[in-house]
Amino acid sequence: MSKIKILSKLLTDKIAAGEVVERPAAVVKELLENAIDAGSTAVEVIVGDSGCKLIKVIDNGGGMTRDDLEIAPQRHATSKISKAEDLESINTLGFRGEALSSIAAVSLFSITSMSSSESTGWTLEIEGGVVKGIRQTARTVGTTVEVRNLFFNTPARLKFLKSKATEMFHIIRTVTELALAHPRVSFKLIKNKEEIINLDENTSIEDRIKMLLNAKAAKHLLKIKFNIAPVKIEGFISKAGVGQATRRNQYIFVNQRPVLDKTISHAIMQGYHTLLSEKQFPVVVLFIQTPPSSIDVNVHPTKREIRFKEANVLHDVIVSVIKEALRNKGDLPRLHDGAQQQKNNDYVSDNTYHVPQQKRDISPQPYAGKELDQELFSSSLQESSPAVPWQSSFKATAENQFGYLQVKNTYIISQDKEGIVIIDQHAAHERILFDGLLAQFKEKRVEKQRLLLPATIHLSKAHNVLMQENCTVFKDLGFDVEEFGEQTFAVQAYPAILGKVNPEAVLESIIAEIADIDLSSDMEKRITQFLASAACHSAIRANEKLSPEQIKALLERLWQTDVPYTCPHGRPTIIKLKWDEIEKRFKRR
Repeated sequence: MSKIKILSKLLTDKIAAGEVVERPAAVVKELLENAIDAGSTAVEVIVGDSGCKLIKVIDNGGGMTRDDLEIAPQRHATSKISKAEDLESINTLGFRGEALSSIAAVSLFSITSMSSSESTGWTLEIEGGVVKGIRQTARTVGTTVEVRNLFFNTPARLKFLKSKATEMFHIIRTVTELALAHPRVSFKLIKNKEEIINLDENTSIEDRIKMLLNAKAAKHLLKIKFNIAPVKIEGFISKAGVGQATRRNQYIFVNQRPVLDKTISHAIMQGYHTLLSEKQFPVVVLFIQTPPSSIDVNVHPTKREIRFKEANVLHDVIVSVIKEALRNKGDLPRLHDGAQQQKNNDYVSDNTYHVPQQKRDISPQPYAGKELDQELFSSSLQESSPAVPWQSSFKATAENQFGYLQVKNTYIISQDKEGIVIIDQHAAHERILFDGLLAQFKEKRVEKQRLLLPATIHLSKAHNVLMQENCTVFKDLGFDVEEFGEQTFAVQAYPAILGKVNPEAVLESIIAEIADIDLSSDMEKRITQFLASAACHSAIRANEKLSPEQIKALLERLWQTDVPYTCPHGRPTIIKLKWDEIEKRFKRR
């Protein structure tokens, strides 16, 4: 018998579904894009159990006739293109004809539609890719797609989904992107009968940014505009000095298509060069219009990635547009009596968004947030702490006044009898903080630094869901966080071991990372991931100058950790170049 076989349609449909339908949010995206392409001015999304049990999208678009309805869920069925040349001028969000077929292959699927050319509507039902029947039904012009029990016939796919909050985060973000890209369309999102988003067609881009991201971020945005054929660039960017701890609030649209593009992302950061503190990212909502023939949107099945024919030119244009907007001095404050500033400049001192560089106290004991103690620097290491095999020899040579050298304000270099030792100061401090936080948590005695006045965090609609689900976990870790109005949380205290940090920025960074980790994993793993994120965003950074005393304290604390070789994310803290290797490189042997 032949070893090579032609796969069945049922199996190929499931394979194709794996490329298009990664998670519930991918279903929402495909169905919303179809609704928009159909000319809808109003769409409603209803989800149950974060999309696993129910996704229902209702639109008022052009609808379909019975004949079109029967063809639409078949593979590669599309009304958007008909010949190869059409790929050079795509003006629609969808065009590959894979969405409905892929979704229907892994769900209990029904689609009801009515065209203005017919007097009645029709409902088509499909179960796991198998058509069950079509029947006449009552409906106004438009289409309703109902997806139930997603991945019911591919249980392995269910195992790869994250927690309900994480999946809901991605659904909200998907609706957010399309709502920003299409301001003339009203959007409604309902989760388990709770209204999450409600935007009518008259809501401006500015108001949508306020409602979907957060009002505080929107308050500090500049409007940009550039229009020289064939490229048009419009949108909103953060003012100079105003950043956030994550790039999650950067939305890029090319011809109204939400995209992820490294060239554009790099251009944005280049435009802010020297105008934001390290590890800060601007809020950006950027709309780029360009002839369809100048881009290739047929790069990936999800249509998330695109390719520009003249990427370098676009990069330079974006950098110039952003720099020019940030150089505009029109909104600088006028001083009154040498003291007062206009309200439109209050963002300069807003710690939620602008975190000035400051010298860090890196010397606290691992289980307490003590201030710098000079006696710590003169204390000797315990010989009974063999955490690193070559620790004793390193200690001996260092104390024999070989000393330490900080290079690029990032790496600490010294030597021992075996070779040259290079320590990454950020990774080392990250390990110290993580071990301290974990020990306090396990012993249920987290020491907290209480704030005289609560700090507030303003979150997007999507991140708000993640914070709500994890407030209790944050409290157990030493962050006292409570809801304080819509999309706003108040921080009362944070773990003292983190030292002098901005707790809002640390929490914002953790929340941003939560969207990318598996919150459905066991609690111990979740706690470890949270603490690793907190340690990373609280540790000293690259390019921070350390005194000799701080360097010595840092290394002493590192040797006392359980695993000094790596940071909690697995990145090395220490690299060693042995003398034998160095002598070989210099051809001494």
